[in-house]
Amino acid sequence: MEREIQEEVVIDLAELIALYLRKGFWIIGISLLFAGAFVKFRAMPEEETSKKDENVQEATLQDKDLKEEKVLEEKGLTANERYYTAQIKKEKERLLWEQDNWENSYLFTLDPDKVYERQIDLYVKVLDSDNIPFTEDSGEKIGDRAENAERAALTENYSSLFQSGSFYESIAVAQGSMKASDVADILFFRSNDESGTLSLCFTGASEEDVQKMGDAAAEYWLNAENGMQENVAMHDLHLVNDKTTLGMTTHSVNRNALILTDSMESSILRRQNEKKDSINTRIKNISDLEKAKKELPKAVNNATQSSKKRILKQAILGLFLGGFLSVFLFTLQYLLEAKLPKEEDLESLYGFTVLGSKKRYGRKGILPSLSEKLSGDKEREKDDENLLSLAKTNLSLLLREKQTGTDILFVGEDKQLCEKTEDFMACDHSHFNCSYAYNIFKNEESIERLGAAQNIVFVAKGKSELRAILNMKRRCEKLGKSIAGLILY
Repeated sequence: MEREIQEEVVIDLAELIALYLRKGFWIIGISLLFAGAFVKFRAMPEEETSKKDENVQEATLQDKDLKEEKVLEEKGLTANERYYTAQIKKEKERLLWEQDNWENSYLFTLDPDKVYERQIDLYVKVLDSDNIPFTEDSGEKIGDRAENAERAALTENYSSLFQSGSFYESIAVAQGSMKASDVADILFFRSNDESGTLSLCFTGASEEDVQKMGDAAAEYWLNAENGMQENVAMHDLHLVNDKTTLGMTTHSVNRNALILTDSMESSILRRQNEKKDSINTRIKNISDLEKAKKELPKAVNNATQSSKKRILKQAILGLFLGGFLSVFLFTLQYLLEAKLPKEEDLESLYGFTVLGSKKRYGRKGILPSLSEKLSGDKEREKDDENLLSLAKTNLSLLLREKQTGTDILFVGEDKQLCEKTEDFMACDHSHFNCSYAYNIFKNEESIERLGAAQNIVFVAKGKSELRAILNMKRRCEKLGKSIAGLILY
């Protein structure tokens, strides 16, 4: 019973490295693919968690300032940077509001030299139950004190009404082209609780404007007077003075006093200048805040750096994982691949004389020249013609050295390779008697040729199975034949 050839798997480290070089682009590509996929895969749970946290926080953060603070914090800004950023934003919003509301307000349409004024002076008279006003010499001291207290209370109530939003709204509606917020800028008001006097002074671009304002004020206080008669002391709001003039008397901007003087600057002009100065001051504040923010020391963005480090670690981990898997797969492919050992191993370990061999690998990979050297391709022939030419020369020298006959039988598994080799060797060499046989143990004709052959040369592919070549060699030796050499395509 024939003994089966036992083969040991021998790893050629140099050729394995050459394989990695040839597959280098694939290894790098797979490694990068794993790195990107690993980062994306690890980032997905974090993104989902972050989105959930954002949704929860968004539901709880109702205050606008807190939301803005959170956004700034997520950008990795320091506390000082967040403060300056928020302040600059607020100042800019206020500046835009002032520019829009003040520069387009009724106040800035007024020319101090061409305006009209309407001044209305009122006096609060307290009445007794018979609608008779109190006099200074009537009643006792206690009654005088009561009257003064009632007059002061009434004056204070009217003062509040004449400075209320509803009063401003009634004046703006009557004038027709201004906003309620403009009224405070053109109305000069004073009151004296002790004497019970009230003064309203409206400034307008035309006589018609100030007339409308004064009439609206009169209608307003009449309605107010009727309402107060039911809830406060009996009284009468007596009109002392109502005067309209071209030009204006300079008034101090003071809620508690109405000072008439000719030497002071026009109060309207001063109001306009104050508004302009306020805008300029806010612009300067914004500039100072931006300058202060730029001068802040650059802080290390720990959140961003931490995120970058985490991504880098994940990418490196994925890179190593992809590299390991790709190298493992190519190594496994190398171990499972059916191929012949290198030429020196065939000669030293298995007793073959290699007459010639052809390159097994293409010039591909990261370092083709190094890969070619490590795999042994550097000493191999690049095409069939060079291979057969070298094999013919070596075969001639071998037969001459052995002083044997010139009959040669080319044996192999592939019929086409055997035919190609026989045709080349027989050409221009009449002293060679060439023939070929394929599948020598599978058909009678091949076995008969093997029996009559003097010199046997194996023809095989460089990636043939070693077991098949060794089986042919063993069987030929059983028939008393010697193998002259081996040609590898």
